[in-house]
Amino acid sequence: MTFSSRIRQELADRHRYHAGDAEWALVSFASFAAAVGRVREHDGGFTATLRVSGSPTVSLLETAARTLSFTSRGKRSGKRDTALSFFVPLSGRTALFFDFDAWFEETGEAGLEPVLASVFLACGVMADPSAGRYRLTFSPSAGGAIPLFSRLFEKAGFSPGTTRHQGKTHLLFTNGEEVSRFLLLCGAHNALMEFEEKRVERELLGQVNRLVNFDEANAGRRADSIARQLEAIRIIEDTRGIDSLPPTLAEAAYARLEHRGASLEELGEAMEPPVSKSGMSHRFSRIRAIARLEEEK
Repeated sequence: MTFSSRIRQELADRHRYHAGDAEWALVSFASFAAAVGRVREHDGGFTATLRVSGSPTVSLLETAARTLSFTSRGKRSGKRDTALSFFVPLSGRTALFFDFDAWFEETGEAGLEPVLASVFLACGVMADPSAGRYRLTFSPSAGGAIPLFSRLFEKAGFSPGTTRHQGKTHLLFTNGEEVSRFLLLCGAHNALMEFEEKRVERELLGQVNRLVNFDEANAGRRADSIARQLEAIRIIEDTRGIDSLPPTLAEAAYARLEHRGASLEELGEAMEPPVSKSGMSHRFSRIRAIARLEEEK
C-alpha cells in the first residue's frame, strides 16, 4: 500500500464516522463536488457526477449522499476510478454551489478538516517521504477548482505552488512544514506521525552527511597542505639544509618531519613556547616561499 493509499484509508475511516452529521456531510460533499464534480441542471434539480478512486472514498461519499438524501443515479467502475452520479434536488443546491469563503470566515481553522480531507480524497496524491522528497499534489478536474482551492489554501496560511502536466494545472506543496500542517488539519494523524518520523530521519541523515562531507573536505585540505609543507622542506634540505633557516622556521620544519600527520594546532602546541595556528601557518608560508626561491635559482 502506498503512502497516499494509507492516508486515504485513514481519512475515509475517520470521516465516515462524521458523515452521518448533516453539516459535515454537506461540507464534505461540496468539497468533492468542487474538486471533481460535473453538474448538469434539469427540471427539479441537478445531476452531479463525481469521479473518485478507492473503495473507502466511494463508501464515504455514498454515506454523505445518503445523509443529505441525495438519490443515487448510477455507479460506473473503471480501471482507475469510479463515477458516482447523484440526483441533487433544488433544496440541496448548496452542496453544489457552496460558499467556502463564508464557511472559512465562520469556522476558521476548525472548519478546515472536512474540506481538506475531502479534497485530498478527491484529488490528492502524496509522495512517500521515504523516497527523500516532500511533494503533496492536488489535481482537481472541475472547472474553477484551481483558483478556488488556491484561495482557500492561502486563507488558511498555506503557500501552494502550481505546475502543469499533460495539459492540466496542479497545486502542490513541497515544504515539509506545510505538508505536516496539512496532514494535521485534515485529520490524518497516523500519517502525520509517520511523515514526521521519516522527516526527522531524513534531516538527521542530511546533517550527518554534511558533517561527514565537511570532515572529509577538511581532511583532504589538510593532507594537501601537509604534502606542500613536506615538499618545501625537502627542497630546502636538498639545496641549502634545514639548519640554514632562521631558528623558528627550522624548528617548525623539524616538527613537521617528526609529526607528519599532525595539524597546525598540534604542531604549535609542541613548540617552545607554544605557537598559535596562525603563527604556524605563517612559518610554513615563509618556508614554502624560501623553497620556491631555491627552485628558481
